[in-house]
Amino acid sequence: MNETNLISRLGKGRSEFFDLLWKRMSEKGDFPALSGAVQEIVEAMHDEDHNASELTSAILSDFALTQKVIRLANSAMYSSLGGEITTVTRAALVLGVDAIGHLALSVRFMDTLSASVPDSKVARAEMAKSLLAGDIARKIAAKANLKDIEEVVVCALMHHLGRLLLAFYFPVEWEEITKITGGSFEAENTASEKVIGLSLDEIAQEAAMRWRLPAKIAGSMAHPSGTLGTSIPGSHEWLRLVAGFSGEAAAIVAEGKPGLDALVDRYGEGLLVPLEDISESVSTAVAHARETALLIEDGEIEAQAAGKPANAQERLTRGMENFRSALVEGMSFGNALNMVLETLYGSMGFYRVVAFLRDGGTLKARVGFGQGMPEILPKLAFPETYVPDVFHLALSSNADIFIQDIADPKISEKLPIWFSASLSDVQSFILLPLSFNKQPIGALYGDWKCGASDMVEKNELALMSSLRDKLMGVLNPGKK
Repeated sequence: MNETNLISRLGKGRSEFFDLLWKRMSEKGDFPALSGAVQEIVEAMHDEDHNASELTSAILSDFALTQKVIRLANSAMYSSLGGEITTVTRAALVLGVDAIGHLALSVRFMDTLSASVPDSKVARAEMAKSLLAGDIARKIAAKANLKDIEEVVVCALMHHLGRLLLAFYFPVEWEEITKITGGSFEAENTASEKVIGLSLDEIAQEAAMRWRLPAKIAGSMAHPSGTLGTSIPGSHEWLRLVAGFSGEAAAIVAEGKPGLDALVDRYGEGLLVPLEDISESVSTAVAHARETALLIEDGEIEAQAAGKPANAQERLTRGMENFRSALVEGMSFGNALNMVLETLYGSMGFYRVVAFLRDGGTLKARVGFGQGMPEILPKLAFPETYVPDVFHLALSSNADIFIQDIADPKISEKLPIWFSASLSDVQSFILLPLSFNKQPIGALYGDWKCGASDMVEKNELALMSSLRDKLMGVLNPGKK
């Protein structure tokens, strides 16, 4: 081992390098946010029993991410599926959990890079190459007629992870590596071994293992090696090839170097995509590089934080129409419940929404989106036995209620202890009882935090009630 590399200077071995890497990540607080989001989304994709609900919750925890996922789901890429998609739940049902999961991963990765890039020209350049590579891969996947295009995008983005980690957290060593390679992708692993004591592939694979990334994504993070043989589009090897090609093409274009045609020739046979289509994918991606992030207006994020949006009735009406369309195609009560909660959450600008369902002699929070979810759910439960509080009064009378100010003495004295202890930041809330065969079985709850709510209009409450009634119709199809 080279005694001048970083690992040798640390004095022990590779574990010390990774300890230092994770420490620097934690101190800056950038990539750890991505790490947590990646793990949450990947775990939801792996959970066969609850994946749609868990994935939706993971995406909805980030309002900006939610809007970008919905925008992408409605983009020209998916227009052939027909119909407007207004909720993440609906997107997951129409496009599939894996497609939405990969889409969310790619958007989250790009957002994290854009927000956390250091004040370094070199790091910004590496970020730009990564985003360009993702767009090149997207367009090649479309040419190959792949169904899950976002999986290919994630692979191309993650292929850059090793170099991004070094550029962000070991800028001195990364600058030394780039001087050795002269910008050549092929020489990066060797140069990294000389400077760090580990190849870029080894660094990326360690991150993949810690984040529990799927095998396809983890495999694509390594540089293609040896003869680039023919592979089936969408296979593990094909994903590695398209990620490798996209990365090299992005570097060539970004640095204004020759060799793109030769690169296309070298990868063309393995990708099983006509050479002219590969070249067109690169040129189109370069021309539209700034469009890949699907920027969100700051005002939209501020609107969510500010409480009920001005066009809440319009949003509820559109949500009702989309829910009706989804019901015609058929859906389980669980998926219908997710879609109703998400529609309420986005339309009314709630801080959080929760579905309480009867379980034995207790009404327990089963699904929730927004602040504190899902950690807070186990704390939200109350006995079915009647006591004169606002929750039991609403359920026993099957009455929809809106509480504008819980500080009102007439209201505060009727709030249960569990509510005040677990939801201390609430100012206003709505409660929509769920009744089956004239018996209360639960409730839909939505709240706004202190200073975030306006008066709920009569038409808005009527639309929310109608949405609730349509949901209960899933349990009782014969009832109009």
